[in-house]
Amino acid sequence: MEKDGELYMGWGRVMLLQRIDELGSIAEAARSMRLSYRNAWLWIEAMNRLAPAPLVEKTAGGVGGGRARLTDEGRKAVGQYKDLHAKFEEFLRQVG
Repeated sequence: MEKDGELYMGWGRVMLLQRIDELGSIAEAARSMRLSYRNAWLWIEAMNRLAPAPLVEKTAGGVGGGRARLTDEGRKAVGQYKDLHAKFEEFLRQVG
């Protein structure tokens, strides 16, 4: 899914958001997907910029490392994407 000509949301990004929600860390979420931290960070920055409100909130690292959490807007975006994906899958079954 694109917004303003940029990739906003896709299955990989939804997985990243879900892993951040589960693990509380961008680094851990990226590692669990075998995704570089840099790519994960770029995806999050793009989604946060394109969304009406931030999807992920980050806190600075320190001795124990930084933390990240999915916002209510982030959970809403994941749910809406899954609903849309299910509707599209149903559409494909009907026309196939």
